[in-house]
Amino acid sequence: MRHKILVADDEVWVRELLYEILKDEYEVSQSRDGEQAWELLEEGEFSIALMDLRMPRMDGLEVLEKMSAKGIVTVPVVITANKDVDSAVRAMKLGAYDYVIKPFDNEKLLILVKNALEKYRLQNEVRNLREVVRTTYKFENMIAESPSMQRIMVLVERVLDNDSTLLITGESGTGKEVMARVVHYNSKRKDKPFIALDCAAIPDTLIENELFGHEKGAFTGAMSRGVGKFELANNGTIFLDEIGNLRLDVQAKLLRVLQEREFTRIGGAEKIQVDVRIICATNANLVQGIREGRFREDLYYRINVVPIVLPPLRERGADVEMLIRFFLSRFNNQLQKEVGISKEALRILCRYSWPGNIRELENMMHRLVIVKAAGDLEVEDLPEQLHAGPAEELTVFGDVLTLQELEFRYIMNMIEREGNISQAARILGVTRKTLHNKLNRFQEEGKIHKSGEGWALTSEM
Repeated sequence: MRHKILVADDEVWVRELLYEILKDEYEVSQSRDGEQAWELLEEGEFSIALMDLRMPRMDGLEVLEKMSAKGIVTVPVVITANKDVDSAVRAMKLGAYDYVIKPFDNEKLLILVKNALEKYRLQNEVRNLREVVRTTYKFENMIAESPSMQRIMVLVERVLDNDSTLLITGESGTGKEVMARVVHYNSKRKDKPFIALDCAAIPDTLIENELFGHEKGAFTGAMSRGVGKFELANNGTIFLDEIGNLRLDVQAKLLRVLQEREFTRIGGAEKIQVDVRIICATNANLVQGIREGRFREDLYYRINVVPIVLPPLRERGADVEMLIRFFLSRFNNQLQKEVGISKEALRILCRYSWPGNIRELENMMHRLVIVKAAGDLEVEDLPEQLHAGPAEELTVFGDVLTLQELEFRYIMNMIEREGNISQAARILGVTRKTLHNKLNRFQEEGKIHKSGEGWALTSEM
Protein backbone atom coordinates (compact mmCIF):
# COMPACT_ATOMS: atom_id res chain seq x y z
CA MET A 1 0.00 0.00 0.00
CA ARG A 2 1.36 3.43 -0.99
CA HIS A 3 2.05 6.05 1.65
CA LYS A 4 -0.40 8.97 1.81
CA ILE A 5 1.08 12.47 1.74
CA LEU A 6 -0.80 15.72 2.39
CA VAL A 7 0.39 18.85 0.57
CA ALA A 8 -0.94 22.07 2.15
CA ASP A 9 -0.13 25.43 0.52
CA ASP A 10 -2.25 28.42 -0.54
CA GLU A 11 -0.32 28.77 -3.81
CA VAL A 12 -1.68 26.54 -6.55
CA TRP A 13 1.64 26.27 -8.41
CA VAL A 14 3.38 24.93 -5.27
CA ARG A 15 0.70 22.28 -4.73
CA GLU A 16 0.78 21.23 -8.39
CA LEU A 17 4.59 21.08 -8.45
CA LEU A 18 4.74 18.90 -5.33
CA TYR A 19 1.97 16.71 -6.74
CA GLU A 20 3.96 16.13 -9.94
CA ILE A 21 7.15 15.32 -7.99
CA LEU A 22 5.48 12.85 -5.62
CA LYS A 23 2.55 11.28 -7.53
CA ASP A 24 4.52 8.38 -9.06
CA GLU A 25 5.50 6.92 -5.67
CA TYR A 26 2.89 8.24 -3.26
CA GLU A 27 -0.83 8.93 -2.91
CA VAL A 28 -1.00 12.76 -2.72
CA SER A 29 -3.87 14.88 -1.33
CA GLN A 30 -3.95 18.68 -1.55
CA SER A 31 -5.17 21.45 0.73
CA ARG A 32 -5.45 25.17 -0.05
CA ASP A 33 -5.24 26.46 3.57
CA GLY A 34 -4.48 25.48 7.15
CA GLU A 35 -8.08 24.90 8.24
CA GLN A 36 -8.73 22.47 5.40
CA ALA A 37 -5.41 20.78 6.11
CA TRP A 38 -6.41 20.25 9.73
CA GLU A 39 -9.79 18.78 8.70
CA LEU A 40 -8.03 16.31 6.39
CA LEU A 41 -5.50 15.35 9.09
CA GLU A 42 -8.36 14.63 11.52
CA GLU A 43 -10.27 12.53 8.98
CA GLY A 44 -7.51 10.19 7.76
CA GLU A 45 -4.02 9.11 8.65
CA PHE A 46 -1.32 10.57 6.44
CA SER A 47 2.28 9.41 6.65
CA ILE A 48 3.65 12.90 5.93
CA ALA A 49 2.20 16.42 5.79
CA LEU A 50 4.11 18.98 3.69
CA MET A 51 2.76 22.32 4.97
CA ASP A 52 3.45 25.93 4.17
CA LEU A 53 4.02 28.07 7.25
CA ARG A 54 2.03 31.02 5.85
CA MET A 55 -1.54 29.99 4.96
CA PRO A 56 -4.92 31.72 5.29
CA ARG A 57 -7.47 30.87 8.02
CA MET A 58 -4.86 28.83 9.97
CA ASP A 59 -1.09 28.98 9.56
CA GLY A 60 1.32 26.06 9.69
CA LEU A 61 2.37 26.71 13.30
CA GLU A 62 -1.26 26.53 14.47
CA VAL A 63 -1.73 23.24 12.63
CA LEU A 64 1.41 21.86 14.30
CA GLU A 65 0.12 22.87 17.75
CA LYS A 66 -3.20 21.12 17.07
CA MET A 67 -1.41 18.01 15.78
CA SER A 68 0.68 17.85 18.95
CA ALA A 69 -2.33 18.36 21.24
CA LYS A 70 -4.42 15.71 19.43
CA GLY A 71 -1.58 13.19 19.14
CA ILE A 72 -1.68 13.02 15.33
CA VAL A 73 1.05 10.59 14.24
CA THR A 74 1.63 12.15 10.79
CA VAL A 75 5.22 13.39 10.35
CA PRO A 76 5.09 17.14 9.52
CA VAL A 77 7.56 18.83 7.15
CA VAL A 78 7.19 22.61 6.76
CA ILE A 79 7.58 24.62 3.56
CA THR A 80 9.10 28.06 3.89
CA ALA A 81 10.81 30.91 2.06
CA ASN A 82 14.33 32.07 2.87
CA LYS A 83 13.03 34.97 4.94
CA ASP A 84 11.00 32.63 7.20
CA VAL A 85 13.80 30.26 8.30
CA ASP A 86 13.42 31.43 11.94
CA SER A 87 9.77 30.40 11.83
CA ALA A 88 10.80 27.02 10.42
CA VAL A 89 13.10 26.50 13.40
CA ARG A 90 10.18 27.32 15.74
CA ALA A 91 8.11 24.80 13.82
CA MET A 92 10.73 22.10 14.46
CA LYS A 93 10.49 22.83 18.18
CA LEU A 94 6.76 22.15 17.86
CA GLY A 95 7.44 18.75 16.32
CA ALA A 96 8.15 19.33 12.62
CA TYR A 97 10.65 16.79 11.28
CA ASP A 98 12.43 19.23 8.96
CA TYR A 99 11.82 22.16 6.60
CA VAL A 100 12.19 22.70 2.86
CA ILE A 101 12.90 26.09 1.30
CA LYS A 102 11.23 27.40 -1.87
CA PRO A 103 12.15 26.96 -4.70
CA PHE A 104 12.56 23.19 -4.35
CA ASP A 105 15.44 20.99 -5.38
CA ASN A 106 13.53 17.92 -6.57
CA GLU A 107 16.22 15.38 -5.63
CA LYS A 108 16.74 16.84 -2.16
CA LEU A 109 12.99 16.97 -1.63
CA LEU A 110 12.60 13.26 -2.47
CA ILE A 111 15.45 12.36 -0.10
CA LEU A 112 13.82 14.43 2.65
CA VAL A 113 10.48 12.68 2.06
CA LYS A 114 12.12 9.23 2.26
CA ASN A 115 13.85 10.19 5.52
CA ALA A 116 10.56 11.48 6.94
CA LEU A 117 8.87 8.20 5.95
CA GLU A 118 11.58 6.29 7.82
CA LYS A 119 10.79 8.34 10.91
CA TYR A 120 7.09 7.56 10.40
CA ARG A 121 7.91 3.86 10.16
CA LEU A 122 10.01 3.94 13.33
CA GLN A 123 7.31 5.88 15.18
CA ASN A 124 4.74 3.26 14.23
CA GLU A 125 7.08 0.45 15.23
CA VAL A 126 7.67 2.00 18.65
CA ARG A 127 3.94 2.65 19.06
CA ASN A 128 3.11 -0.97 18.16
CA LEU A 129 5.80 -2.32 20.50
CA ARG A 130 4.46 -0.17 23.33
CA GLU A 131 0.98 -1.51 22.67
CA VAL A 132 2.29 -5.09 22.74
CA VAL A 133 4.03 -4.39 26.06
CA ARG A 134 0.91 -2.77 27.53
CA THR A 135 -1.21 -5.70 26.39
CA THR A 136 1.28 -8.20 27.83
CA TYR A 137 1.16 -6.58 31.27
CA LYS A 138 -2.56 -5.83 31.42
CA PHE A 139 -4.18 -6.87 34.69
CA GLU A 140 -6.59 -9.22 32.96
CA ASN A 141 -3.68 -11.06 31.28
CA MET A 142 -1.99 -11.95 34.57
CA ILE A 143 -2.26 -15.59 35.61
CA ALA A 144 -3.40 -15.27 39.20
CA GLU A 145 -6.06 -17.87 40.03
CA SER A 146 -4.45 -18.98 43.29
CA PRO A 147 -5.75 -17.23 46.45
CA SER A 148 -2.30 -15.88 47.34
CA MET A 149 -1.86 -14.22 43.94
CA GLN A 150 -5.41 -12.87 43.92
CA ARG A 151 -4.74 -11.11 47.23
CA ILE A 152 -1.56 -9.59 45.77
CA MET A 153 -3.36 -8.36 42.64
CA VAL A 154 -6.01 -6.65 44.81
CA LEU A 155 -3.23 -4.87 46.73
CA VAL A 156 -1.38 -3.88 43.55
CA GLU A 157 -4.55 -2.43 42.01
CA ARG A 158 -5.02 -0.20 45.05
CA VAL A 159 -1.53 1.35 44.81
CA LEU A 160 -1.23 1.79 41.03
CA ASP A 161 -1.61 5.56 40.87
CA ASN A 162 -0.54 6.82 44.29
CA ASP A 163 3.19 6.71 43.42
CA SER A 164 4.08 4.94 46.67
CA THR A 165 7.42 3.14 46.77
CA LEU A 166 7.10 -0.64 46.52
CA LEU A 167 9.36 -3.37 47.84
CA ILE A 168 8.78 -6.66 46.02
CA THR A 169 10.28 -9.69 47.69
CA GLY A 170 10.28 -13.37 46.87
CA GLU A 171 12.51 -16.20 45.74
CA SER A 172 14.46 -15.98 42.49
CA GLY A 173 12.26 -16.63 39.49
CA THR A 174 8.94 -15.66 41.11
CA GLY A 175 8.39 -12.76 38.69
CA LYS A 176 9.45 -9.67 40.63
CA GLU A 177 10.32 -7.64 37.51
CA VAL A 178 7.14 -8.80 35.79
CA MET A 179 5.14 -7.47 38.75
CA ALA A 180 7.03 -4.16 38.61
CA ARG A 181 6.13 -3.85 34.92
CA VAL A 182 2.49 -4.66 35.70
CA VAL A 183 2.44 -1.77 38.17
CA HIS A 184 4.05 0.62 35.68
CA TYR A 185 2.03 -0.28 32.58
CA ASN A 186 -1.29 -0.07 34.44
CA SER A 187 -0.50 3.23 36.16
CA LYS A 188 -0.77 6.87 35.07
CA ARG A 189 2.94 6.66 34.12
CA LYS A 190 2.39 3.92 31.52
CA ASP A 191 3.38 6.17 28.58
CA LYS A 192 6.63 7.22 30.26
CA PRO A 193 9.91 5.26 30.59
CA PHE A 194 10.30 2.05 32.57
CA ILE A 195 13.99 1.68 33.44
CA ALA A 196 15.25 -1.52 35.09
CA LEU A 197 18.63 -2.00 36.76
CA ASP A 198 19.97 -5.22 38.31
CA CYS A 199 22.10 -3.92 41.19
CA ALA A 200 23.77 -7.33 41.54
CA ALA A 201 24.99 -7.31 37.93
CA ILE A 202 26.86 -3.98 38.11
CA PRO A 203 30.32 -3.83 39.74
CA ASP A 204 30.48 -1.79 42.95
CA THR A 205 32.78 0.75 41.31
CA LEU A 206 30.25 1.50 38.56
CA ILE A 207 26.89 1.35 40.31
CA GLU A 208 26.79 5.02 41.38
CA ASN A 209 27.56 6.13 37.83
CA GLU A 210 24.84 3.83 36.47
CA LEU A 211 22.27 5.34 38.82
CA PHE A 212 23.17 9.03 38.84
CA GLY A 213 25.46 9.68 35.85
CA HIS A 214 28.58 11.86 35.76
CA GLU A 215 29.89 15.20 34.56
CA LYS A 216 32.59 15.59 31.92
CA GLY A 217 36.01 15.13 33.51
CA ALA A 218 34.59 13.55 36.70
CA PHE A 219 37.04 10.65 36.34
CA THR A 220 39.58 9.27 33.90
CA GLY A 221 37.86 8.53 30.61
CA ALA A 222 34.82 10.77 31.29
CA MET A 223 35.10 12.63 27.98
CA SER A 224 31.52 13.85 28.07
CA ARG A 225 28.56 14.06 30.42
CA GLY A 226 26.89 10.71 31.20
CA VAL A 227 23.20 10.40 32.00
CA GLY A 228 22.23 7.94 34.74
CA LYS A 229 19.20 5.70 35.09
CA PHE A 230 17.31 8.15 37.32
CA GLU A 231 17.42 10.85 34.64
CA LEU A 232 16.38 8.36 31.97
CA ALA A 233 13.42 7.31 34.13
CA ASN A 234 12.21 10.86 34.79
CA ASN A 235 8.37 11.03 34.82
CA GLY A 236 8.32 7.22 34.66
CA THR A 237 9.38 4.30 36.85
CA ILE A 238 12.77 2.98 37.92
CA PHE A 239 13.02 -0.66 39.02
CA LEU A 240 15.98 -1.52 41.24
CA ASP A 241 16.38 -5.29 41.39
CA GLU A 242 18.55 -6.92 44.10
CA ILE A 243 18.72 -3.63 46.00
CA GLY A 244 20.41 -5.39 48.91
CA ASN A 245 23.62 -5.46 46.85
CA LEU A 246 24.09 -1.66 46.90
CA ARG A 247 27.10 -0.23 48.76
CA LEU A 248 26.27 1.72 51.93
CA ASP A 249 27.40 5.06 50.46
CA VAL A 250 25.20 4.52 47.40
CA GLN A 251 22.34 3.59 49.72
CA ALA A 252 22.78 6.99 51.40
CA LYS A 253 22.53 8.80 48.06
CA LEU A 254 19.48 6.74 47.10
CA LEU A 255 17.87 7.69 50.42
CA ARG A 256 18.28 11.35 49.51
CA VAL A 257 16.58 10.79 46.15
CA LEU A 258 13.66 9.17 47.97
CA GLN A 259 13.40 12.03 50.45
CA GLU A 260 14.18 15.09 48.30
CA ARG A 261 13.57 13.82 44.73
CA GLU A 262 16.93 15.26 43.69
CA PHE A 263 20.54 14.19 43.25
CA THR A 264 23.85 15.35 41.80
CA ARG A 265 25.86 13.62 39.10
CA ILE A 266 29.33 12.33 39.99
CA GLY A 267 31.72 15.28 39.81
CA GLY A 268 28.87 17.79 39.62
CA ALA A 269 27.33 20.40 41.92
CA GLU A 270 24.03 21.00 40.14
CA LYS A 271 20.97 19.53 41.88
CA ILE A 272 18.87 17.59 39.40
CA GLN A 273 15.16 17.26 40.16
CA VAL A 274 13.40 14.04 39.16
CA ASP A 275 9.80 12.88 39.25
CA VAL A 276 10.09 9.12 39.29
CA ARG A 277 8.37 6.20 40.96
CA ILE A 278 10.77 3.79 42.63
CA ILE A 279 10.10 0.05 42.80
CA CYS A 280 12.67 -2.14 44.54
CA ALA A 281 13.05 -5.91 44.66
CA THR A 282 15.18 -8.46 46.45
CA ASN A 283 15.30 -12.15 47.28
CA ALA A 284 17.61 -11.46 50.22
CA ASN A 285 16.60 -10.90 53.82
CA LEU A 286 17.05 -7.13 54.24
CA VAL A 287 16.26 -7.28 57.97
CA GLN A 288 19.16 -9.71 58.36
CA GLY A 289 21.25 -7.29 56.30
CA ILE A 290 20.38 -4.48 58.72
CA ARG A 291 21.47 -6.62 61.69
CA GLU A 292 24.77 -7.38 59.94
CA GLY A 293 25.38 -3.72 59.02
CA ARG A 294 25.06 -4.32 55.27
CA PHE A 295 21.83 -2.39 54.75
CA ARG A 296 20.65 0.96 56.10
CA GLU A 297 17.64 0.73 58.40
CA ASP A 298 16.34 4.17 57.37
CA LEU A 299 16.48 3.20 53.68
CA TYR A 300 14.64 -0.03 54.42
CA TYR A 301 11.71 1.83 55.93
CA ARG A 302 11.66 4.30 53.01
CA ILE A 303 11.46 1.58 50.35
CA ASN A 304 9.17 -0.74 52.31
CA VAL A 305 6.13 1.57 52.13
CA VAL A 306 4.07 -1.08 50.34
CA PRO A 307 5.57 -4.58 50.70
CA ILE A 308 4.57 -7.16 48.08
CA VAL A 309 5.65 -10.71 48.85
CA LEU A 310 5.42 -12.98 45.81
CA PRO A 311 4.78 -16.63 46.68
CA PRO A 312 6.95 -19.39 45.19
CA LEU A 313 5.37 -21.43 42.42
CA ARG A 314 5.04 -24.47 44.68
CA GLU A 315 2.45 -22.47 46.67
CA ARG A 316 0.49 -21.47 43.57
CA GLY A 317 -1.06 -24.82 42.70
CA ALA A 318 -4.03 -23.31 40.84
CA ASP A 319 -1.71 -21.34 38.54
CA VAL A 320 0.77 -24.02 37.46
CA GLU A 321 -1.32 -25.69 34.75
CA MET A 322 -2.33 -22.30 33.32
CA LEU A 323 1.32 -21.19 33.21
CA ILE A 324 2.33 -24.45 31.48
CA ARG A 325 -0.30 -23.93 28.79
CA PHE A 326 0.59 -20.24 28.47
CA PHE A 327 4.29 -20.95 27.85
CA LEU A 328 3.43 -23.85 25.56
CA SER A 329 1.31 -21.50 23.43
CA ARG A 330 3.94 -18.75 23.43
CA PHE A 331 6.80 -20.98 22.32
CA ASN A 332 4.64 -22.74 19.74
CA ASN A 333 3.94 -19.32 18.22
CA GLN A 334 7.59 -18.28 18.36
CA LEU A 335 8.89 -21.51 16.86
CA GLN A 336 5.94 -22.05 14.49
CA LYS A 337 5.12 -25.45 15.95
CA GLU A 338 2.00 -27.23 17.17
CA VAL A 339 3.32 -29.16 20.15
CA GLY A 340 0.67 -30.33 22.61
CA ILE A 341 0.92 -32.10 25.96
CA SER A 342 -0.44 -35.42 27.20
CA LYS A 343 -2.48 -35.69 30.41
CA GLU A 344 0.24 -37.74 32.15
CA ALA A 345 3.02 -35.33 31.21
CA LEU A 346 0.89 -32.40 32.38
CA ARG A 347 0.18 -34.19 35.67
CA ILE A 348 3.89 -34.74 36.31
CA LEU A 349 4.73 -31.10 35.53
CA CYS A 350 1.95 -29.88 37.83
CA ARG A 351 3.13 -31.95 40.80
CA TYR A 352 6.78 -30.90 40.47
CA SER A 353 7.97 -28.48 43.19
CA TRP A 354 9.66 -26.01 40.77
CA PRO A 355 12.59 -24.84 42.93
CA GLY A 356 13.47 -22.28 40.22
CA ASN A 357 9.88 -21.01 40.18
CA ILE A 358 8.35 -19.42 37.05
CA ARG A 359 11.73 -18.87 35.41
CA GLU A 360 12.49 -22.59 35.67
CA LEU A 361 9.06 -23.47 34.27
CA GLU A 362 9.49 -21.03 31.37
CA ASN A 363 12.97 -22.34 30.51
CA MET A 364 11.83 -25.93 30.68
CA MET A 365 8.80 -25.38 28.42
CA HIS A 366 11.01 -23.52 25.95
CA ARG A 367 13.46 -26.41 25.87
CA LEU A 368 10.71 -29.04 25.53
CA VAL A 369 9.07 -27.26 22.59
CA ILE A 370 12.43 -26.78 20.85
CA VAL A 371 13.36 -30.46 21.16
CA LYS A 372 9.93 -31.92 20.35
CA ALA A 373 9.55 -32.35 16.59
CA ALA A 374 5.75 -32.67 16.60
CA GLY A 375 2.81 -34.14 18.50
CA ASP A 376 2.18 -34.10 22.24
CA LEU A 377 4.81 -33.92 24.96
CA GLU A 378 4.91 -37.33 26.64
CA VAL A 379 6.40 -38.48 29.94
CA GLU A 380 9.55 -39.71 28.20
CA ASP A 381 10.12 -36.18 26.81
CA LEU A 382 10.40 -34.72 30.31
CA PRO A 383 13.77 -34.22 32.08
CA GLU A 384 14.98 -37.10 34.24
CA GLN A 385 14.48 -35.29 37.55
CA LEU A 386 10.73 -35.03 36.90
CA HIS A 387 10.17 -38.75 36.30
CA ALA A 388 10.16 -39.65 39.98
CA GLY A 389 6.85 -38.74 41.57
CA PRO A 390 6.47 -36.96 44.90
CA ALA A 391 5.78 -40.19 46.72
CA GLU A 392 9.07 -41.71 45.55
CA GLU A 393 10.96 -38.52 46.52
CA LEU A 394 9.44 -38.56 49.98
CA THR A 395 10.46 -42.18 50.41
CA VAL A 396 14.07 -41.32 49.56
CA PHE A 397 14.19 -38.41 51.98
CA GLY A 398 12.40 -40.08 54.87
CA ASP A 399 9.29 -38.98 56.72
CA VAL A 400 6.59 -36.60 55.50
CA LEU A 401 8.21 -33.22 54.65
CA THR A 402 7.11 -29.68 53.97
CA LEU A 403 7.55 -28.44 50.41
CA GLN A 404 10.31 -26.09 51.59
CA GLU A 405 12.19 -28.96 53.20
CA LEU A 406 11.65 -31.14 50.15
CA GLU A 407 13.06 -28.40 47.92
CA PHE A 408 16.12 -28.04 50.19
CA ARG A 409 16.90 -31.74 50.25
CA TYR A 410 16.20 -32.17 46.55
CA ILE A 411 18.65 -29.37 45.65
CA MET A 412 21.34 -30.65 48.01
CA ASN A 413 20.87 -34.19 46.72
CA MET A 414 21.32 -32.93 43.13
CA ILE A 415 24.48 -30.98 44.03
CA GLU A 416 25.94 -33.99 45.86
CA ARG A 417 25.12 -36.26 42.93
CA GLU A 418 26.61 -33.96 40.28
CA GLY A 419 29.45 -32.55 42.39
CA ASN A 420 29.20 -29.31 40.43
CA ILE A 421 27.01 -26.22 40.95
CA SER A 422 26.77 -25.36 37.26
CA GLN A 423 25.81 -28.91 36.25
CA ALA A 424 23.23 -29.12 39.07
CA ALA A 425 21.73 -25.79 38.00
CA ARG A 426 21.49 -26.98 34.38
CA ILE A 427 19.66 -30.15 35.37
CA LEU A 428 17.35 -28.23 37.73
CA GLY A 429 16.56 -25.81 34.90
CA VAL A 430 17.69 -22.69 36.78
CA THR A 431 20.58 -20.26 36.41
CA ARG A 432 23.79 -20.61 38.41
CA LYS A 433 22.93 -17.27 40.10
CA THR A 434 19.50 -18.57 41.16
CA LEU A 435 21.04 -21.70 42.66
CA HIS A 436 23.65 -19.66 44.54
CA ASN A 437 20.89 -17.41 45.93
CA LYS A 438 19.06 -20.46 47.23
CA LEU A 439 22.24 -21.81 48.81
CA ASN A 440 22.84 -18.46 50.49
CA ARG A 441 19.30 -18.60 51.87
CA PHE A 442 19.87 -22.12 53.15
CA GLN A 443 23.04 -20.84 54.83
CA GLU A 444 21.14 -17.96 56.48
CA GLU A 445 18.63 -20.53 57.78
CA GLY A 446 21.52 -22.50 59.30
CA LYS A 447 20.96 -25.60 57.19
CA ILE A 448 24.34 -25.59 55.42
CA HIS A 449 27.78 -24.02 55.78
CA LYS A 450 30.79 -23.37 53.57
CA SER A 451 33.18 -26.28 53.49
CA GLY A 452 36.34 -25.77 51.46
CA GLU A 453 35.23 -25.03 47.90
CA GLY A 454 31.68 -26.31 48.39
CA TRP A 455 28.75 -26.61 50.76
CA ALA A 456 28.05 -29.10 53.56
CA LEU A 457 25.11 -29.85 55.82
CA THR A 458 25.36 -28.44 59.35
CA SER A 459 25.86 -30.96 62.13
CA GLU A 460 22.21 -30.65 63.22
CA MET A 461 21.10 -31.82 59.78
